[in-house]
Amino acid sequence: QNATTEQLVGMATDAETELLGVLDAMGIPYEIFRHEPVKSVQEALDAEKTCGLDHIVGARTKNLFFTDKKKLKRWLFTASVDSKFELKKLGQVIRAQDLKFASDLTEVLRLEPGSVTPFGILNDGEMRVISVVDEAVLIAERALVHPMHNLATISVPAAGLLEFLAARGHEPIVVRFPGDGACELVSDPKAAADGAGAPAPVKAGKEAAWAPAGPSLTTRLEGLLLDDLMEAFKGGGLAQAGGGGGGAQTDTSPR
Repeated sequence: QNATTEQLVGMATDAETELLGVLDAMGIPYEIFRHEPVKSVQEALDAEKTCGLDHIVGARTKNLFFTDKKKLKRWLFTASVDSKFELKKLGQVIRAQDLKFASDLTEVLRLEPGSVTPFGILNDGEMRVISVVDEAVLIAERALVHPMHNLATISVPAAGLLEFLAARGHEPIVVRFPGDGACELVSDPKAAADGAGAPAPVKAGKEAAWAPAGPSLTTRLEGLLLDDLMEAFKGGGLAQAGGGGGGAQTDTSPR
């Protein structure tokens, strides 16, 4: 039985309250922008003009929930709306066979379609989901995503998003999209933990391969180590970086 609009709003409010409580406890600053429900990137961009979000510098995002051919794994992917990519090439880089959209978003992360967000891992108590983030989001000043529902957008420092994911045991795989249709691996925390070291950036395509390079994870994001980003965020010294694109999550959820 489908939930009523009133029930959906109630569930959204409860989920947002839980998320904000976690952010407050971690000392991660945020700003909430209320708007009409949005279910696409374009709707999210249009909604910005109604709530003042269009004046905020940051990475607008698209968020997608994926599975593989055998439906054994799940990936929660956050990318700048400006990044262009192909599922096949992304799948090669994150080692996912036949990457495709997953149909069990609500069952796994308790999120409604159109409300996908990197913060959804808050509901991944069984650790079934792997976080993947576009480098363009992490080097932006702020990340704009949904606060567990699509009736609002939350703006957080990109370093704060990274800190949140790491604190929940979901330090993300970081990928890069050079703009020529390729996908490159920037860092993979699991590879580092396994002692494989930092993978050399590889272009996804027919010859894409896992390429360990060195004994430790030292991959940099535009000259900043992941740890440096967190320290800069905590110390209030995070340098301003370029903004992102228009924002939405997906399934593709906007924001």
